[in-house]
Amino acid sequence: MDFSFGREHRITRQRDVERLFREGKRLEGQLFSFRVLRKADPTPRLLAVVGRKVGKAVVRNRVKRGIREGFRLHKELFRHLDVAVIARPEAAQLRPGAIAERWVREFQEVYDGTRDPAHTGGLRAEEGGA
Repeated sequence: MDFSFGREHRITRQRDVERLFREGKRLEGQLFSFRVLRKADPTPRLLAVVGRKVGKAVVRNRVKRGIREGFRLHKELFRHLDVAVIARPEAAQLRPGAIAERWVREFQEVYDGTRDPAHTGGLRAEEGGA
């Protein structure tokens, strides 16, 4: 299993970011919001968005590290997906290991449709159980 988080796993181009926010499905968790876009390429890609409302630079960087760590450890969940993870200010209260676990768990819940009432059935159901 590959646990790297290399350049190929990052969404860096402005046009890719704009497309993700324009065409991606919006999913809401308790501490994190997500934008998810299906793609043909199996390489998963991540964009971590942590605004100033979350805290000062040290806190924002800690939250981003936690998001990247969760992605790195659970890459197989995100195959064929571009994912933007947007942290809410409450996420800063968690320790880094808990951030990684929590956002991945929230993503699975809203993606499978087991938690988000606005997306009953989740994206997985829309995709035919992929």
